[in-house]
Amino acid sequence: MEYYMHDIPIQDFLPIFVISAMVIFFGMAYAGFFTLVKLRLVKRWFMILAYLSWLALVACIYYLGVLLRVEPYTQKVLIGAMVGYLVFPHIVYFLLEKVHNRFEHHKMTTS
Repeated sequence: MEYYMHDIPIQDFLPIFVISAMVIFFGMAYAGFFTLVKLRLVKRWFMILAYLSWLALVACIYYLGVLLRVEPYTQKVLIGAMVGYLVFPHIVYFLLEKVHNRFEHHKMTTS
């Protein structure tokens, strides 16, 4: 299978730049709100902002893929990355909580 390099029209450069910056912003917003809620530094309803940030991130990634005219395989990889970015923080915090409960609380009871 051959890969064809597509020319990007000059009028798409600014939207690509702006959408790329929004991808970074919404990715940080999702991770930040998620972390703050899990650390109990803000109220739980802030998790809604985390998920809204993730949805905006998905929309930006989709639009960026359209602007860059990515191949179908790359579209599937982007979808997988977005699903992973949604699920991975849940897995990490679940594991961290289990490890903390197992070792920190165990050490306190045996001392």
